[in-house]
Amino acid sequence: MNNDNINDLQQESIKSAIAKKWSEAISLNEKILELTPDDLPTLNRLGIAFSMNGENKKAIASFGQVLAIDPHNQIAKNNLTRLKANKKQGLANPFFQTVSFIEEPGKSKVVPLVSQGEPKVFSTLNIGEPVELSLSKHKVKVTRGKDFIGYLPDNLSHRLVKLIGAGYKYKTIMKSVNAKNPQVFILEAKSSKRLRGIPSFPLDDKEHLPSLSAGESSETPPLEIYDPLLGDEA
Repeated sequence: MNNDNINDLQQESIKSAIAKKWSEAISLNEKILELTPDDLPTLNRLGIAFSMNGENKKAIASFGQVLAIDPHNQIAKNNLTRLKANKKQGLANPFFQTVSFIEEPGKSKVVPLVSQGEPKVFSTLNIGEPVELSLSKHKVKVTRGKDFIGYLPDNLSHRLVKLIGAGYKYKTIMKSVNAKNPQVFILEAKSSKRLRGIPSFPLDDKEHLPSLSAGESSETPPLEIYDPLLGDEA
């Protein structure tokens, strides 16, 4: 089988995962591994499919295979950590909570990403997967561990940089894992006493934030993101 056929199988496995057809995704990823036994993205996708199908022992074995080949593979490490955390908490769903992507005016928003990361990163992402926001100069980027996913649009980045500096916190979840049009769902998890009542996502994009009062620290605190999976702040 040539590389084009393998690539077709990979795309089909990704589509199955997006559609949450986990048994089908398992079968497709296993077929790929028959042809390329040590393919790390496929082993990671297989581990996620096993776990979402309730086959946690097989998921752990799959992620273990990844780490046997690449001990520093952050995706496998993160997934194993989440499996263990959910096992301790007795959660049925090993990775992702069921998420409603309905926007609440001012509080939450579906946001398209710009300057997207490498397509191979999106092949390992799943809809509903928690990701992180981090500050990069005057921009806000979306990451998962060391994987770069994309930037928020400039106008929203500039707003959230100021809000995060004032103490706002956010949950961020993958809404679309299409490499050409990725989207995240951002939910305001905590507002700030200094800017009480100021919405994170105003209906009027021209609304300006008030300046912080004199004497307030302008130093931006470390970005804190609430991970809905682990139930604590990362």
